[in-house]
Amino acid sequence: MDQAPYEQKRVVLVIDSDQVRVVRLKKILNKYGYRAYSAMDLKEARRIFAKKKKIGVVLLILKRFNLSVEQFIIDLKSGKPIIVILENFSEELAASVLRTGAADFLACPIDSKELLKRIGVYARMGNDGDYAKLRVDIIAPIEKGSHTGFWKRLFRGLNRRPTENKLMDFRYEKLERLGLGSFGEVWKVKDVTTDPPEIFVAKIPLDKKLNAKFEKEARILRGLAGHEGVPKVFEMIEVMNKKVLIQEFIVGKTLYEVIERDLEDKEVESVVIQLTDVVAHAHDLEVIHRDIKPENVMVRPNGTIKLLDFGAAKELKEKEMSATVTGSRPYMAPEQIMGKSQRRSDVWAIGVVMYVLYTGMYPFYHEVEKILMDIILRVPPSPPSKFNEALDHKIERIIMKCLEKEPLKRYPNAKVLKEDLLASIPDYGKTILPLY
Repeated sequence: MDQAPYEQKRVVLVIDSDQVRVVRLKKILNKYGYRAYSAMDLKEARRIFAKKKKIGVVLLILKRFNLSVEQFIIDLKSGKPIIVILENFSEELAASVLRTGAADFLACPIDSKELLKRIGVYARMGNDGDYAKLRVDIIAPIEKGSHTGFWKRLFRGLNRRPTENKLMDFRYEKLERLGLGSFGEVWKVKDVTTDPPEIFVAKIPLDKKLNAKFEKEARILRGLAGHEGVPKVFEMIEVMNKKVLIQEFIVGKTLYEVIERDLEDKEVESVVIQLTDVVAHAHDLEVIHRDIKPENVMVRPNGTIKLLDFGAAKELKEKEMSATVTGSRPYMAPEQIMGKSQRRSDVWAIGVVMYVLYTGMYPFYHEVEKILMDIILRVPPSPPSKFNEALDHKIERIIMKCLEKEPLKRYPNAKVLKEDLLASIPDYGKTILPLY
């Protein structure tokens, strides 16, 4: 991309009431050699023009202004090319904006390269450009003598899925999709406004109707902040009316991946003591996780763990139980299957994880879900020593207590479970060990 020398820097006026977004956008513009001014409203924008700043292009992002975008353009009377960012695209609005006098528009999510390209072209054209013609040239440049090429490019563009380098909130660039579930997508993203770029995880709901669920997860994570076993949440942004959760990216492997090999007893202890500790922290703050399983435990290279995916978590507050059926079937307690999750349900799940780590077997399993649930509800588990004859009987006693069908016979919470572990085996999990 062409960059003018400093004394000829192109100047862009960003008009947006969202100052956080303005800061991010200005960073991008500055990085590519632009000088950027910003205005929060019409009055401030007029003041900047009155100071005879050499504005080349106006970037207008209308969200919380009192005026309509069309009236704003008319009242601004800038005489400069205006590129409008539409957070909610509609053909009618885009056509109206262009008829009113805007030079061009882009719809969210914005591709930063495309935005910079358009700003650069309009800045080069100055005030005498044929904006209507330029819009066609930018969107679908026609190669001489190749009308066929034009139509191929046009239809390719219509059918193409959104590229992964679209910027979210002018800041986060998608790098790799890490997961896809019934509620949303999980992406590895980088912050393009930092140097070097910082890496984060973005959790994106599949539908805006799920916004409240993602906001609840963010609230829970913030409430649990301070414990090393809980992922850090950085912010929530809005993209296409969806609430996107930006949280810590954790380098490591899931426990599910790690246990492809048999772990030594001390290695198992290293995981279990950390898992019980983070769940105890959540229980103390009246939060139940409800989906504890090896896939949701991230193991870092130094052996420390993070408990992931608080999307199914529940704030108990004054209620001891949650009346929602959620979780992963092989790890669900009998009462959880019946929609009566409680702290003891997490204790059950920890017991299942311990059983798997010490024996390599599930205490309850069947490929048919209905039969599996019936087994969990009615069939007692085989003692883990049946599959691991060398298992310490103290560990077996603790696992079997975690897997009691009747919740009141289990540990009331993870803190009491951890206390029994340490009382029975004082040096249990004393050393955190790397597992790979």
